[in-house]
Amino acid sequence: MRDAPSQQIAQATPDKVKVVFMRSSMVAAAIGCDLFEVVGGELKLIGQLPTGNKVVYETTPGKKVFMAYGTAADYMLAELAPGKTYYSIVRPNWGTGGFAPTPIRDPKGSEAQGWISGTKLLELSPKEAEAWMAENKQKLQGIHAEYWSRFQNKNEQEKAERTLLPRDGL
Repeated sequence: MRDAPSQQIAQATPDKVKVVFMRSSMVAAAIGCDLFEVVGGELKLIGQLPTGNKVVYETTPGKKVFMAYGTAADYMLAELAPGKTYYSIVRPNWGTGGFAPTPIRDPKGSEAQGWISGTKLLELSPKEAEAWMAENKQKLQGIHAEYWSRFQNKNEQEKAERTLLPRDGL
């Protein structure tokens, strides 16, 4: 990861979607957090998210699954509308050392605005990210298989709390 050349988050183009993942809590600050989109059961690296930072991820509209991994994995589901930008706060899970990507329902609210302005935008270094993913993919796929089955055991209310909805985007 490297500092982004600009801290501005451009609006998504009409055929794409942006999801901004932020991490602000000092709890578990020493634990790294890796972010992925799960596409057809395969992990696609979004980035690594240290405390006090954010990553903007551009993807296609539709139903999505995102995974955050520290020392445990957790998930956020999404139903993303084209041309919108969505926000997620990646919260530490006290008990597991993992991180829970959590939808922000009101990105214009004061709490969300504090997270947006209080975090620094990072971006992937493509070559380094590709090498890191090649080295870690097998281990991470195993982690995904284990924790995805656990996530599937959540009830509908728990899954709804972890789902970005079309109306959540700007």
